[in-house]
Amino acid sequence: MSTGTRPSRPAAACPIRPGEPCTLCQVDVTGPQDCGLVWLVMGDDELRAGVHRTRLAALGHRPRPAPTDS
Repeated sequence: MSTGTRPSRPAAACPIRPGEPCTLCQVDVTGPQDCGLVWLVMGDDELRAGVHRTRLAALGHRPRPAPTDS
């Protein structure tokens, strides 16, 4: 019998809350891969873009200026 510790599994990150782990906040969910909220947000172009902007802001990136039609 081994008394050593098992290596821990990496914590899945929540794609909706950048920088936070998946807390399994919904019943019968095993992670982001089968989360209904993630599915809904990632299936909507505007919401997905908002999550992307939030993730970039959390990383400290500044948004690029919009191209101008001259």
